[in-house]
Amino acid sequence: MDSKRSLEILGVAILYISVFVVVVGPVLESAIGLETLSTDTTRGVERTWGLVSKPQGWLLCLGYVPVHFTYLFVRARLAGESVDSYWE
Repeated sequence: MDSKRSLEILGVAILYISVFVVVVGPVLESAIGLETLSTDTTRGVERTWGLVSKPQGWLLCLGYVPVHFTYLFVRARLAGESVDSYWE
């Protein structure tokens, strides 16, 4: 995988996290009552634990998996190649 494809995947991850924090997170909070993910906590391990110890943090992490693999599949198909050969 060349550096351009690596940057694409990084861009997808950043876009996903941004949309989740700005749109999906507040919708989940108002609809289900899940605690909002806060970016105002301390740095390092405490901040990471604060994000993943909440139900919304688990949804953020687990929700990225289908987004990631869907992106890989669609990008390869748009290039007209199989997924395995495109991302090697």
